[in-house]
Amino acid sequence: MPVEDSNIEERSSSNCHTIVKGHLVGFDSKNKQFSFVSNSANEVAYDPNWKKSKNQLYVNFQECPKYKDPIGDEDGTGSVGRMYVPALKGCVSNPAYLQSTSVSANYYPIITPCDATTSLVAEESLWKYYPSEDFNDLNFVYWAAQPNRLQKNCYGLYGYRTDAKSDELPYTRPGHNGAIEFHCDNTFPESRFFVQ
Repeated sequence: MPVEDSNIEERSSSNCHTIVKGHLVGFDSKNKQFSFVSNSANEVAYDPNWKKSKNQLYVNFQECPKYKDPIGDEDGTGSVGRMYVPALKGCVSNPAYLQSTSVSANYYPIITPCDATTSLVAEESLWKYYPSEDFNDLNFVYWAAQPNRLQKNCYGLYGYRTDAKSDELPYTRPGHNGAIEFHCDNTFPESRFFVQ
């Protein structure tokens, strides 16, 4: 849900400031909503019993004015920032981003420690937020990277990999407690993240 203006830091500030908050969710092929959770390794995960989970991810999308759009958008659409998880005092990141130059590697969203109002954002923690009014849709977000940096022919916006055999629910890594994967839609079925 959008944040009231009185709760937002002045946009002239170089610090990151919250512009929308809510649960990090997705939708299956039947348009049923589910919430992502955190697992014991602080990875973003999918749990079929998410409704009973105490680890549903509630996030603040924080716009970070001083950071350039990694995908190079010039139309002014969306906001660049980070996904802050207050309960875990961390940001949803992709640590492998700076450790690999392979366009065929897999990448996983992990919650890494970060300050609540820092003016510094690691490159692997940048996200792109699109408000509902821009696309006549729900508020949605992608993890953002330079085009073609991780996957060939990828515009730079990464959702989560889905499993075509299970109503397009998130694909989970075997043996990793429900951990999900980032993917661009040119490689695997992919879905955007929503903040609701």
